[in-house]
Amino acid sequence: MPSPPLSPRRAICVAVARSADRQWLGWFLAALTAAAPMALFAQTVSERGDGFLFDRPTLSFAIRGGYDRPFAGSDIYDFATTQLSLDRGDFAAFGYAFDMSVRLADRVDLMFSAGEARRSSPSEFRKFVDTRDRPIQQTTALRRVPLTLGLRYAVTSPGERIGRLAWIPSRFTPWIGLGGGTMRYSFTQAGDFVDFQTLNVFPKTYRSKGWAPMAYANIGAEYSLNERFALTGDLRYATARAPLDGAFVGFDKIDLSGTAATMGFSVRY
Repeated sequence: MPSPPLSPRRAICVAVARSADRQWLGWFLAALTAAAPMALFAQTVSERGDGFLFDRPTLSFAIRGGYDRPFAGSDIYDFATTQLSLDRGDFAAFGYAFDMSVRLADRVDLMFSAGEARRSSPSEFRKFVDTRDRPIQQTTALRRVPLTLGLRYAVTSPGERIGRLAWIPSRFTPWIGLGGGTMRYSFTQAGDFVDFQTLNVFPKTYRSKGWAPMAYANIGAEYSLNERFALTGDLRYATARAPLDGAFVGFDKIDLSGTAATMGFSVRY
């Protein structure tokens, strides 16, 4: 049975609806076509377990903390460990550092680092006591603040570019580095001391502080947690020596060299 003819108004509405349906269908197909590569790419990324960025990062920032051990290889440490109840391990300390890295090439970064390690240890004279047979006590403190600029080289590629669409960071990236800078230090001994000529006991604070040129070499690695954040580790050897000022007459330069093992987090921009 044939359908009754449509009124002019209804015919116009049906035509508009069909046109709109075709328009929405066109938009849907266009969106699906554009989204298909991204969907496939996202699936690949998901399978890798990594996020992605739309461009290779040029900056990264890191904060690290860990164990900092000076070599304590000069005669001021010999005095502290033979006359006082200290050993060289008493100068080891918790240290922390901040890094800012700027990408120069695909595997090369320029890295600025600043950190601090300090330790204060109580002691007493090994062979002397006061007139009341009590220990002669003092405190020895060492503080080191390195400020360095260096280069680091990624041993393996830090990431992979997928056409012009995205950049995927590598899951694990080892690197090596070297650089130099300056170290601010202070060495302080405060408490009671013995005059070895008269054997008198007297209170005194000895302090030397200043700046020393330094150099370092390091190895490290990053483990990516996602496209922005990573775990970072650093093992660093530093060498530096500085003259002691007038408070420590007769001593050679203080040895500020040592090793530091730290771990932390980094973020890419």
